[in-house]
Amino acid sequence: MTGKKRRTKAEAARPPEQFLDLADVLTYVGQVIARGVPGAIWVRAEIASLTDRRHLYMDLVQLGEEGEIAKCRATVWARERFALEGKFRRATGGTFTAGLKVLLFCTAEFHPQYGFSLNVLDVSPEFTLGDAAVRLDALREQLVREGVYGLNRLLPAPTDFGRVAVISPEGAAGLGDFRRETDRLEAAGVVEFLYLEATFQGQSASGSLTRAIAAARAAHAEAPLDALVVIRGGGAVTDLAWLNDLDVTRALAVFPAPVITGLGHARDDTLPDEVAHTRTDTPSKAAALIVGVVAAAAAQAQEDARTIRAQARDILIDAAAAAEWALDRTRTAALRQADAAHAHTDALMRQALGLTPARTLQRGYALVRNAAGQPITRAAQIGPGERLKLEFQDGEREVESST
Repeated sequence: MTGKKRRTKAEAARPPEQFLDLADVLTYVGQVIARGVPGAIWVRAEIASLTDRRHLYMDLVQLGEEGEIAKCRATVWARERFALEGKFRRATGGTFTAGLKVLLFCTAEFHPQYGFSLNVLDVSPEFTLGDAAVRLDALREQLVREGVYGLNRLLPAPTDFGRVAVISPEGAAGLGDFRRETDRLEAAGVVEFLYLEATFQGQSASGSLTRAIAAARAAHAEAPLDALVVIRGGGAVTDLAWLNDLDVTRALAVFPAPVITGLGHARDDTLPDEVAHTRTDTPSKAAALIVGVVAAAAAQAQEDARTIRAQARDILIDAAAAAEWALDRTRTAALRQADAAHAHTDALMRQALGLTPARTLQRGYALVRNAAGQPITRAAQIGPGERLKLEFQDGEREVESST
C-alpha cells in the first residue's frame, strides 16, 4: 500500500470521531445544487409518465441508444398549471401526455426527504411541435428511400364496395359516426364490414395498430377486401403524433387494398394520411365516401339494366320487322312464281290449242288417215295398195298407196 496505511479490522470497527447526519448531508447537497444551478434554466426531456393530483407530477427521461441515460421528477404546481396547460393547448391543441418531448423552464431543487426534482415554471410548445415536425420529416424520408411511400396511392380507386375492414379505437365516438352511415348498407346485405380494434395513443399504439393491420391483411388473403378504413375521433395534434410511426405507416403503405383514413383532423396530416390511397377529414366523411360510391354503383347498375332492356326491346322489334319483311318477300316471291306458272300454263295451253287438226290444216298441212279413219303419222303404217284419205283445208281426197 502507498500513501495510506491499511486499516485493521479493529480500527474499522471503531466509530469515527467525526460524522454527519443524513439530513445534514442532503441539506449540504441541496445547497451545492442551489449554488451550482442559480435561477431557472430550460431543460429538454421526454415525458415518461404523468400523475394528476391537483399538482401535475411528471417523470422526465432522456433516452439514448441503449435506453434511459437520465431520469428525474418534475412538478407543475397548481398555481402555474392552469396557465401552462392553457398555453400548451392553444399552441398544440392538446395537453401534456406521456411520450412527448418538451422544453421546460425549471428551477432545480433537492429536498432532503423527497430528493431531487425540477419545478416547472414555463413551457415552449414550439419545441414540441418542431420536434414532431422533424421526426415526421425523417420518417417520410425513410419511407421514400424504401420505395413504399406512394405504393397504396397507385392502386385503382374502388368502383364499388362489397367487403371493407375498419380499424378504430374501442368505443370511439368517431366509430359511432361512421356506423350511423354504414350500418344500413350492412343491414341490407350490400356491404360486409370487418371491425378491428386498436390503440391509437400512447406507447402501445404502434404495436396495437400494427397487429390490427396484420389482421386486416390476413382477412384480405381469405377473401379480398375492397378497402381498409382507419378512423378515430377528433383529437389534438400531440395525440395524432402517435400515428406517425414507421412500422404502422409502412404497413399501410404496402397494404394490398386501398386505404382510406378518417382521423378527425382537417388541418394536420399524419403519415398514415400521406400514404393512404384516400384521405378524408373525419370518420363521417369516410363513411359518406363509401355510401356515395355504393349508391353511384347501384345507380349505374340500374341505368345499365334500363339500357339492356331498351336494347333487347329494339332487337325484338327489329327481329319482328325482319320477320315481317321476310314473310312479305316470301309472299311476293310466291305470287310471282304463281303468276309465272300461270303464264307458262297459258302459253302451253295456247301452244296446245295451236296444234289442233283444224289449226294445222289452216297452216297449210294435210292430215293422212287410213280407211278406218285413223291418223297415219309414219310411212311404215301404210301398206301397198292401201286406200288413204287426205284431208286438206278445203276438202278431202281418197288415194291409193302405190307401195
